[in-house]
Amino acid sequence: MKAHKTTLSVRELQKTIGQWKGRKITDSTIAKLLELMLGMTAYMNEDAVYPVENFYDISKALKFKNARYLVEAVRLSGAFGIVPGDNVYGMSSFYSHLWKEKEKTDDSAETLPETLPVKLPQGDIYNIYTIQDNKNNTSSGRISSAEKSLEAARNFFHLINKNPMDKMRIFTPLIDGFQQKEGLAREDACANLVYLVNELLVPYFASQERFMKSTHVGRLCWLSNLLKSAGGLRMLKDATDAGRRQRVQNLADMRSEQRNNHPLCEFEWTDKESGLRFYDDPLEGMVNIPDNAPPRPGAGAEWNVLSGKWGEL
Repeated sequence: MKAHKTTLSVRELQKTIGQWKGRKITDSTIAKLLELMLGMTAYMNEDAVYPVENFYDISKALKFKNARYLVEAVRLSGAFGIVPGDNVYGMSSFYSHLWKEKEKTDDSAETLPETLPVKLPQGDIYNIYTIQDNKNNTSSGRISSAEKSLEAARNFFHLINKNPMDKMRIFTPLIDGFQQKEGLAREDACANLVYLVNELLVPYFASQERFMKSTHVGRLCWLSNLLKSAGGLRMLKDATDAGRRQRVQNLADMRSEQRNNHPLCEFEWTDKESGLRFYDDPLEGMVNIPDNAPPRPGAGAEWNVLSGKWGEL
């Protein structure tokens, strides 16, 4: 296997490491990412990519806590090409640009961007919060002052979301903060923001009597000051905790559904959506099995990516 790019300047390497540190990536993780970037050919396939079936072995070799920590470190670094996948990691493979030319379908940059990429959900991301109808007023067509205030608060955040400058100034730093402090994927960080707005900020502003009398500019200043206050910091913590609970619940629901499907043998399972085979490891959790591997022979069998055979734990 031949590397795509055989030289790397000191300045380019220093810039990359500096940007990783700016993203709050620890020194120990930086060393692991450098190994992946320079190339661990034993864990690459013939296309010079690190395939999903090798994530578990890579995480063990580099002493990541588990494969999910490996995936999130790769994603947060922004230095690798990522091929999306319909699996628990959200990627089917990743690769170093030193070993493989950037794919046309890969929109990641070969060098790290100065700031984290903004990946807000498409359209209006604040459509989860719904107003409860007042039954006493529904039939008469009247809208209560509380409902008007609630609708105004929701519209305030809609306007921020539609304005690129306001969104970049207010929402993007919040998403960056959720992502960097918690080590989250961008999608999960956005979910924290949605909860913060819909469940905490909208009700807060709707309950303030002076909100309806404030101008849009005044409301923006109010929001900015609120997020810096003790009350705003508590809201950020509540949103972080709620997001963590939801991810744990989602993972439990997904695993419960997955455990109902093991068509090849009783010692492994197959994810219905992605078709990926996997088994449980006492330390690493869920481990992917290559498609061409024979059925897992026993509860103690471990797949060895280097030999391509089953071995005993």
